[in-house]
Amino acid sequence: MKRFLTTLIILLVVVVAGLTTLVMLVNPNDFRQYLVEQVDKKSGYQLEFKGDMRWHVWPTLSIITGPVSLTADNATQPVLSAENMRLDVELWPLISHRLSVEQIVLDGAVIRKTPESEAQAKNNSPVPPQGSQVDTDSTDKSKWLLDIEKIDISNSLVIWQTQKDEYNLRNINLSLKKNADKKVTVKFSGNLNKNQQELSFDTKAEIDLSALAQQIGGQLTQFNYQFSGVDLPEGGIAGQVTTDFLYTKAGSGAASLSNLIIKANDNELKGDISVQLTDIPEVVVSLASDSLNLDRLLGASNLNASSSNTTDGSVRVGVKPVISGSNPQQYDLSGLKSFTAKIDLTVGHLIYRGMTVTDVIFSAQNQTPRFTISKLEGKAFGGEFSLPVTLNYNAIPAQVSTKPIFKNINLTPLLKAFNMPEKLSGIISLNAALSGTGYDDYAVKNQWQGPVSFELTNARLAGLNIPQLIQQSISRVTNKINAPANTNNYTEVDLFTVSGVLNKGNMNISSLQANSPLINISGQGKVNIPKETIDVNLGVNIAGGWGGDSRLIQQLQAMTIPLRIYGGWNSLQYQLDVEKLLRNELRSQAKEALGNWLKKEEKQGLNNLLNAL
Repeated sequence: MKRFLTTLIILLVVVVAGLTTLVMLVNPNDFRQYLVEQVDKKSGYQLEFKGDMRWHVWPTLSIITGPVSLTADNATQPVLSAENMRLDVELWPLISHRLSVEQIVLDGAVIRKTPESEAQAKNNSPVPPQGSQVDTDSTDKSKWLLDIEKIDISNSLVIWQTQKDEYNLRNINLSLKKNADKKVTVKFSGNLNKNQQELSFDTKAEIDLSALAQQIGGQLTQFNYQFSGVDLPEGGIAGQVTTDFLYTKAGSGAASLSNLIIKANDNELKGDISVQLTDIPEVVVSLASDSLNLDRLLGASNLNASSSNTTDGSVRVGVKPVISGSNPQQYDLSGLKSFTAKIDLTVGHLIYRGMTVTDVIFSAQNQTPRFTISKLEGKAFGGEFSLPVTLNYNAIPAQVSTKPIFKNINLTPLLKAFNMPEKLSGIISLNAALSGTGYDDYAVKNQWQGPVSFELTNARLAGLNIPQLIQQSISRVTNKINAPANTNNYTEVDLFTVSGVLNKGNMNISSLQANSPLINISGQGKVNIPKETIDVNLGVNIAGGWGGDSRLIQQLQAMTIPLRIYGGWNSLQYQLDVEKLLRNELRSQAKEALGNWLKKEEKQGLNNLLNAL
């Protein structure tokens, strides 16, 4: 045992002495120019070291550098800069004065994707013909990167600036580790910030590079995220994503996500997504969900743009105000020109604005310059609906056209869901052909136009009993009519139909009919939807419910009584001139009686003359 320990100590001394000698003989700065040349050769970027390189022998043999930067040709800012870099190297290649890197570790890195970090052409330099640019994503470059066994980036920042927005990816921790089967294990976490919104994520993936020249595949085994900030629910949107992915290089290239599972606030979507990477990418999406609660995703069970609080207690943080539509950029969908798409979505059970909708089918196609929702249908409130929509985004603002069809849907919960006054109730069937600028609540109420017709069965108008109103008014003028026994605060009819034209918030009613065994109403008028006012002129015939003088009742039952209803939806007013109505009726009766008497007297005088002859 003593001999074994002595041998072990001798070997340890030899190894330490050898490492010490090697470190003394090999200057790490000798590799500086080699690294600069290799980076420039493989990528075209200029690598710069600030400060000397030095050895670090524990726990691994490493070369430590000071600040480093990576800059594109003639760029004013580096695309990458780091406070320090560590290169974990293999021992034996150093004996032959070669550098073999096992791992690169960057700390405090800043990665920029801004105009200042982009490569700039030199003055008077020739411009290459279109399509002849050097492919910076070449296979050689990828192989050179993969010669490194592991890359770690910690406590770093990415700045990404587009023409419209700037994104900051903070607290980056990235680990890339390659094994002998040419598979890379990726761990990636960070915080993405944009316009007071933040996406925190933690990702794990396995990437298969065994057939790198033809394809790259793998699995996203973990993507946990939390999305929070302005115009989002107080608790944000949180969930997970897992999928298999594949990128093939054949032709123009293609990418696909299969076995995709997206979870967000207890909602789950499953399906597949594929993209053909042509000049104009072609996207195909097929997703399905057994249950989808949009209120949990959008932060409210009853969405109301004018209120920051919701009926289910969830609060929307910093909800943006409704825009009046004066800014045409509000309805800018020109970004859809950059790709084509086919989207299919089925949902067994959907909750939106507190409404429960079942058997939802959504099918859409994007083909410049139109995004067409060819099918949006489902079942709700005892009936069914179809809502095909076409958005033309060739110009700004986008133009919308739709032909909604409702069949036998209970109107009351529909009005409640969209915060409309619940003055009318019944079972509605609707047909319309509408078009206009924009696609939000404001646009529908203020900028759409087209013909609209609907009918309500078992309809009820709350807050106004038209037969009672007329009968009470007449009973106050004449004691021949008794006050009505029906004192309910509503009007009921079996069938209520309306036809008209919507014109940018004003509904011009050309025909209004309401029928039941006791009352028949016809009329026309107008409704101002944004201001929630109404002004209609009605002709009312009351066939029952009268009490009093039978002769006068018969006369009233045969009359069509003019009635004007106007004012706000929640404070309706009426105009009914009962005295004029009765006076005109009595005048008509007197004229008729006098005419009959004259006819009788004339006939009697003629008979007397004949008898005298």
